[in-house]
Formats: sequence, structure tokens, C-alpha cells
Amino acid sequence: MLDTALSLLAASAVQASPPPGPAQTMMPDAVKHGEERPMSRWSVRAGVARALYNSDARITTGGNVIPQSTARVTDNTTLTLDVGYDVSDDISLMFMTGIPPSADVIGEGSVSSFGKLGHVRFGPVVLTAVYRLPAWNGVRPYVGAGGAHLFILKTDDRAVKDLEVQDHNGFVLQGGVEYRLSRKWEVFADYKHIWLNVHATGSLAGQPVRAKVTLDPDLISVGLKFHFD
Repeated sequence: MLDTALSLLAASAVQASPPPGPAQTMMPDAVKHGEERPMSRWSVRAGVARALYNSDARITTGGNVIPQSTARVTDNTTLTLDVGYDVSDDISLMFMTGIPPSADVIGEGSVSSFGKLGHVRFGPVVLTAVYRLPAWNGVRPYVGAGGAHLFILKTDDRAVKDLEVQDHNGFVLQGGVEYRLSRKWEVFADYKHIWLNVHATGSLAGQPVRAKVTLDPDLISVGLKFHFD
């Protein structure tokens, strides 16, 4: 009799228990524990960049260097766009481009009397690998290195006639910090130094000239970063 009574009580308890609802059966483990679902590895950064050129030039005519001749390149400001891909939590690839800036090339030294030698519009692109250091109070510094390519888009004659400038490659070192505002948004400050020079040809005062123009810009940018879902 006791066994029969216990069996009846167990059956009644099972029948009285409500069936598991959707919240109990369908809730992912991450949601149960209050965790956010992972974001995409892709991100974009938009910012304002100032290029400060450490410029110099070696100008020759007829194969001989014009004594005490040099040139400088005017600084400029533009808008930049970075596309980032997180290889891991610590390592990322970053591709930077932007609105093509322009600059004047000004004669100095023994060719300073010519003033503006030429005007150039160009489109730089930069690809770097970045290592991110551990975050502290939402601030995460990073360092990186990579390469750059300068596309010459347009040249305009000034004192130098028939001006031509060739594309060229360069080497980049990078450092910066990012500060997280929310799950998707961050602000950033970035610094790059680019070792870069270009070769130019043309005619100055009726004489054919060649020049190796050192640019070596310091590129400083600030802006916003967005993480995709």
C-alpha cells in the first residue's frame, strides 16, 4: 500500500508541473549569463588628419647638383577613412585612405627667387599591422608598422614647366590610443611617421631639371571609430 501511495503522489507532481516555456528552452547561454554577443571583426574609423612635412630636395640640371638649392612642401589637412580587421583581440590590420590633398612645392636656397615650383595633388594609402596593448579604464594604446604608397593624381606647372612626378612607396611607423564610449563607438588619436620621397622632372628657366623631393610627413589624426555587429 505504501509503494502504491508514493507512486500516485509522484505521478501527480509530474502532471502538476508546468511545461517549460520558450524563455526556458530557447534562451542562449550568453543571454542567460548577461553576456553580449560578439561583434564583427570589421570596423571603420573616420577622422581629420594634419600632414606636417619634413621636406627637402636635391635638384640637378645636366647631371650636376644646383648648389645650395632645395625645396619645401606645404603642410595640408584632409579627411581620412580607415578600414580595420581584427585578426585577434590584440592584432589588427588597418587600411587608411582619404580625400586626396594637395600641396605646393616652394623653391628655397639658391632657387628661392623662383617661388612656387609646382603644385601636386596626390592620394596616399597606408596599410599597417597594429598590436593593441591591454586596456586601462577604457583607454587602449597601440603601436604598428607597415607600408605606404603615394599616388600622384595631378601636377600643375608653376616655375617648373612640364612638371612630372612619379608615384612612390614608403615605410610607416604608427602609434595611438582609442577610448571606448560604448559597445560600438570609440574615439581615437593617431600618429604616423612615413619615410617617403618622390622623383620629379621638368624645365626650370629653360633648363631641364630633375629633383628627388623628400616628404617624410608626420601624420596626426583624430576621429571616431565604429564597430560593426
